[in-house]
Amino acid sequence: MAEQLNFFDMMGEQDEEYSKGLHVVHAEFVNVERENWKELFDGYDEIYGITYSSGLGFMEQVLELFAHAEFIFGCEGVMDSDVAALMSMQTKSVELIAKRKSIAYMTKRLDDGSLTLHVSRDTKSHEKIFILKANDGRTRVITGSANMSASAFCGLQREDIVCFDNEAAFQHYKEYFEEYQERCADNVTEQVLIRLQKDSDYLRDHVEEVPIVKTIENKKIVILESDEQSDHEVEVIADIKGLEKEMKPMLPKKREKQGKIVLEGDYFKAFKRKHKEFVSVKKVKEKKAPKLHIDYDTGILTFNNKELGKQSSEEKIESDIQCIKSFMSSLSGFYGDWQQSQKEYFKFMSWYFASIFMPYLRYIGEKNNYEMTPFPVFGIIYGDSNGGKSTFVKLMSKLMCGVKVPFNKSADFTYVNIENLKRLCEGLPINIDDLAKVQYDGHYEKVIKDDGWGIQEGFIHYPAVTITTNKIASIKEDISKRVVTCHIGIKLDKETGAKNSKRINESMRHATTAFYCEYVSRMYKKVMKMAEEMKKGNDDYFPDVFEASSATLVEMFSEYSQSIPEYARVLTYSDYFGDKAVGRNAMRKVMRAWENDKKMFEVNRRKNTLTYRYADNSRTYELRYIQQELPPVLEAKVVGSSIVMELDKAKEVFGVEFRKLF
Repeated sequence: MAEQLNFFDMMGEQDEEYSKGLHVVHAEFVNVERENWKELFDGYDEIYGITYSSGLGFMEQVLELFAHAEFIFGCEGVMDSDVAALMSMQTKSVELIAKRKSIAYMTKRLDDGSLTLHVSRDTKSHEKIFILKANDGRTRVITGSANMSASAFCGLQREDIVCFDNEAAFQHYKEYFEEYQERCADNVTEQVLIRLQKDSDYLRDHVEEVPIVKTIENKKIVILESDEQSDHEVEVIADIKGLEKEMKPMLPKKREKQGKIVLEGDYFKAFKRKHKEFVSVKKVKEKKAPKLHIDYDTGILTFNNKELGKQSSEEKIESDIQCIKSFMSSLSGFYGDWQQSQKEYFKFMSWYFASIFMPYLRYIGEKNNYEMTPFPVFGIIYGDSNGGKSTFVKLMSKLMCGVKVPFNKSADFTYVNIENLKRLCEGLPINIDDLAKVQYDGHYEKVIKDDGWGIQEGFIHYPAVTITTNKIASIKEDISKRVVTCHIGIKLDKETGAKNSKRINESMRHATTAFYCEYVSRMYKKVMKMAEEMKKGNDDYFPDVFEASSATLVEMFSEYSQSIPEYARVLTYSDYFGDKAVGRNAMRKVMRAWENDKKMFEVNRRKNTLTYRYADNSRTYELRYIQQELPPVLEAKVVGSSIVMELDKAKEVFGVEFRKLF
């Protein structure tokens, strides 16, 4: 109610700004009838429509009913009237048209002249209008909330559909359509759609083919509405926002006359030259950059522009699972708690595979008031050397993209280097191998704590960052809540470790992308459902991507292998970021000390304290590492060469009474 009152107060204060007249169609209610989409559209010969670029598969079925069709694709979100935003929106709209399975049919209709397609240059268009005409003179206008999609016209979602069967409505909306087409729409050519099918980046590399650029070259002048005084909230498809950020610095300053943006024939001349140079430099940089890309419109997974999964088969999926099992079973020959290490590696794999979705979920989450921590984009595997860490990451990387991608070096771990890599690469995690402690200490705060990176630009495809290291003894609390950690408490001697690594590498040669492609196919559906739930704004909904990912892996182990290994289990967010999960390494050290030498502990029930004393000749700085990782509920403090904890809380956390038996 307060928001409504504020709105009306604002209206009173800004009468002039909000006094623009509206086109209001006054209509009379006649009746309501149930009709299917064919009954609604059939029996007419011409259709003129304004819609969004969604539902093009359904649109093909509608087009088959008409001998002549003209469509304008509007903008699905509300955007600023900015030239860079407009070009980006048109680029994305044309790309979406070219991706659809029905594109062959559409290009055929474009070629014979029975179909015309336009994209809007009005970045605030929201109309859904379909104007029909029959050769015998009958007319119909369909308007309301429904886009040209199966969901809208097949009763799959609630829509308001209004139908006018009279000449007056036809004349009004036909004139509106023609005026809109002339003033606010640019033509989509058959040639551009054909080229986009061969090269998905064609329009991004050849800006001279963007519809508005072609229009200006032909008409010599185009006028846009200026919107600098607008107070609307800007909603932009993430990919459009990223593309806009690239274009904006290269565009000349816009010229305005009487509140209108005037684009003359030479406006894009210098821009096209700059953009050509930009693309040339970008291509060189990107040549070696791995790009594992998921298209959120279609769910298609590509690596360096080649679609993955086409050659997948059950046999290949089973073979990939065997590669994973082979690595896990090899851990039984290591010194230490190898069963726990198997669980840690499975936990990390579940995040590593899901990391391709994290930037998208972060973007959707931030736009809908969710925290960033449920969608981490950093992972650290740490522990003693020769614990299989590097070999494991190599295997995960090979399963995701099908090739061996070289590791990044310790020196790459700086804010500038990581930012550049995140802008160049996509999807496949950036793997920093054997990170030095001095490099980590000098840069981790700025690199890892930059929670909002990429959100404003709308980046949804950048890669996560994975670190393997032997040099970090513990992860501080302010970092552990942002990073997926995996502590490996096993090791081999160097000679045995080298032999084991060679054996795993031999097995890795047979690894394909079949398992991962099937995983992505299943996860894509779950992630899109998560996004929809977040958009609904339900305060009780928690998007647990860890549960979705681990459950998907367990399902696949169950379906494609003879048995589910003990380490493969369904995990939740708390298994990654709960106090016990984060402090498992430190808790294990304390428990091992209790089991082996109870003299290192002092139990004071009157003061409610449990004191863990380090031996005089031990490295007492390690106490600080343990204290940093222990669950905060223990209220652990370092006092001299001891750690002092709350006794009652320690009983709960460790599940031990801490009684000394004589």
